[in-house]
Amino acid sequence: MIAVVCVGDGGGMLFNKRRVSRDKKMIEDFAKLSADGVVFISEISEGLFENSEISLVLASNPLEAADDGDYAFVEDKSLAEFKGKIKTLIIYKWNREYPSDFSLDLDPVYEKMRLSEIYEFQGKAHEKITRERWER
Repeated sequence: MIAVVCVGDGGGMLFNKRRVSRDKKMIEDFAKLSADGVVFISEISEGLFENSEISLVLASNPLEAADDGDYAFVEDKSLAEFKGKIKTLIIYKWNREYPSDFSLDLDPVYEKMRLSEIYEFQGKAHEKITRERWER
């Protein structure tokens, strides 16, 4: 499975049960990246992908539902308990400090994953977005 998350500086994903940020250009980048696959999302992410052409499947827990080769876009779930199932981790970094009370709980360095790609681009609302691809 390919897990995908978006984080602020410090790894924050949610604050008060809401995503810390969003960006139209990130969605466009992810649409290109996942064009050949199926993307599992939970209800919290539905509005984020409203006008995208991404092949989406709604699941209560995308990490449980996704198989090898599938994408699991995660905003509100713990990745740690699925670390053995995650073959690739894609992290979109907002490169800004946002308040958060729910953070990414999987450290790819600690998990001995290899950083295979860093791609930076300008977002619509963010001066710079960094996409990291970590592989087992």
